[in-house]
Amino acid sequence: MSSNLLFIDSIVGHEQAPIFTALFVSGVLLLLSLFGLRQLKKSDNPTIPSSNLSPRTFFHAFSEMVVNLGDTAMGKENRRYLPFLASLFVFLLFLNMIGLIPGFLMPTDMFQFNMGIALAVFGLYNYWGIKEVGIASYLGHLCGPVLCIAPMLFVIELISHCVRPMTLSLRLFGNMTGDHLSLSIFTELTNGLYIPVPVIFLLLGTLVCFIQAFVFTLLTMIYIRLAVAHEH
Repeated sequence: MSSNLLFIDSIVGHEQAPIFTALFVSGVLLLLSLFGLRQLKKSDNPTIPSSNLSPRTFFHAFSEMVVNLGDTAMGKENRRYLPFLASLFVFLLFLNMIGLIPGFLMPTDMFQFNMGIALAVFGLYNYWGIKEVGIASYLGHLCGPVLCIAPMLFVIELISHCVRPMTLSLRLFGNMTGDHLSLSIFTELTNGLYIPVPVIFLLLGTLVCFIQAFVFTLLTMIYIRLAVAHEH
């Protein structure tokens, strides 16, 4: 990891490096999305994917995956939350993968940065839940269906809700830190003599980056579905 910090630290310093990297990733995604939107507007039939590899095909593939995942995890009635979830997934994926590029710091191997994203998710799904079912019904979800044990269930559910940002942050932090640390160790041990070894760990690291963005987004979908669910 130390070699990856040199480029960013020399520009903005170690404390501001995660924010700088996140802004850089945001700018890249914004440019890709604008270019993809431009290609989409020029297309004769926007619903048919392009046969060429381009930002349009990239976002189309990810959008289709997120829609299918969202329909399974939340139901088609909650598709209005998919723009946020798709943006979250792509943003986390790029934040994870930029750490594989020499000279760039990966923001998601810092707990504070992950906590910021998790708190934003926490605030949004609670806001959407209250907006959808009302404050009384939302709090009623925490009490359970049995009145005599409602106080105990309320405390348990409240604690469960409050620790969700912590668990989301720790899961992402632990997995990404371990993945990039192992990649750095094996790269330094081989010292460039055995190229297949770091290449294998680089491929495994790419897979871990995808899986962790996927898990974070999937858990967010589950939290949103539980928050906006109406009692039957």
